[in-house]
Amino acid sequence: MTKKQNCSVISVGTLPEVISLREAVLKSVGCAVFSTARPEEALSKIRNGDCGVLLLCYSVREQWRGQMVREFRETCPQGRIVAITNGTMSEVPKEVDDLLFGIEGAEALIDAVTRKAA
Repeated sequence: MTKKQNCSVISVGTLPEVISLREAVLKSVGCAVFSTARPEEALSKIRNGDCGVLLLCYSVREQWRGQMVREFRETCPQGRIVAITNGTMSEVPKEVDDLLFGIEGAEALIDAVTRKAA
């Protein structure tokens, strides 16, 4: 795998082992990753203008997901939101830029996070 430049990620989920695995995968390709199971910490990073990619796990309660998406779009309009789902969906929800099925694997995660906005 090649190293990616300028890859800054806020990764939010509630499953510590999954958060750690995603962080390790993304760091292996040179991404700077801030991982948390606490939505409040993610919101703080967003409010500070940490604007690369918001990686948002399906395990985060819907109320928190909505708030993070809104604040990320307001504070970081050039940033991208990648949502991870635990089930298949026919289309990408309009509030996110990319959708990843959780079991797709490391390469799919790397591609989704490092993909440039169209």
